[in-house]
Amino acid sequence: MSGAKGKILRFVISLVAIGLIAYFMRGKLHESLAILRHEVQWLWFAAAVAGYFVSLAIIAVRLQWVFRVQDIHMKFRDCYYLGFVGLFYNLFLPSAVGGDVAKAYYAYKHSGKKIESATSILLDRLLGFFATIIIAALGLVYFSKEADSAYIDWAVYGACAGLAFAVAFFVSKRFARLFKGLARFIPSERWRLRMAEVYHAIYGYRHHHQLVFMAILLSFAAQALFITTNYWVAVSLGADIVYWKFFILIPVISIVSMAPSIGGLGVREASVLYLFSRYLPPERALAYTLLMDVLIYCFSIGAGILYAFCGGLKQKVGDEMEIMQSLKE
Repeated sequence: MSGAKGKILRFVISLVAIGLIAYFMRGKLHESLAILRHEVQWLWFAAAVAGYFVSLAIIAVRLQWVFRVQDIHMKFRDCYYLGFVGLFYNLFLPSAVGGDVAKAYYAYKHSGKKIESATSILLDRLLGFFATIIIAALGLVYFSKEADSAYIDWAVYGACAGLAFAVAFFVSKRFARLFKGLARFIPSERWRLRMAEVYHAIYGYRHHHQLVFMAILLSFAAQALFITTNYWVAVSLGADIVYWKFFILIPVISIVSMAPSIGGLGVREASVLYLFSRYLPPERALAYTLLMDVLIYCFSIGAGILYAFCGGLKQKVGDEMEIMQSLKE
């Protein structure tokens, strides 16, 4: 899919999702805003904000370790900064440049290693997906009767299948060779060589068992804390939902939010409303959705301000990132 068609598709999906939310929640917005004005316990919301900061710190440590295999040495503060850069690009610049490409670009500028930087960011993202999907699967196994939703079941099953394929593909060359014929659909020999370089770079991580294992543990810790921040936001609204249910609901929302859209806009909110309306009145579920958006977008706005002060919002930087996007496509 070309860049232009991809952007149009993401825009349409987000627009349709927002339209559906507006239609089904018509008449509830006033009540939801009243809940936000008068009922939010801001101490719990402050705890959620702090938890979000800490979860980004854990992810920064994980990224440090992943970089180390590729002989890219970045300080913790630089990796932490990359996390904020990614947030900004994911949510506010729905162009060909996504958060992962922006992070890979800055890692490349720091190290001078283009393929290694892109590969490290890709693996870091895969580790995050791994923790998200495994937590969702475990939650579904232990609490499937309470979840009682085919929507949840199929979202988790599909994600598990995709995860199993990705693990087999990057761990076993024998399995990967079964799909060697697909290379003919890559139009350029140069792109085929780059894809092969990326594959072999990721395959090389299988020789670093201890580091990968520790990175996976950090992924679980970061994901568990992120889930907990969502729980604290719900508590701040007086929601009476058992804590463990968030370990099914939030990973499923994260999985669904991977669908093409403008930074998950619309898709994420629709998923939250669909799932949480099973446990909350519609107006309170909408209030929860809006408060989560306040948390996410305030972080992204703050990231954008920090990014601007650091000189990131320059035309030259954007042009160079567009070029680096070619590694992802």
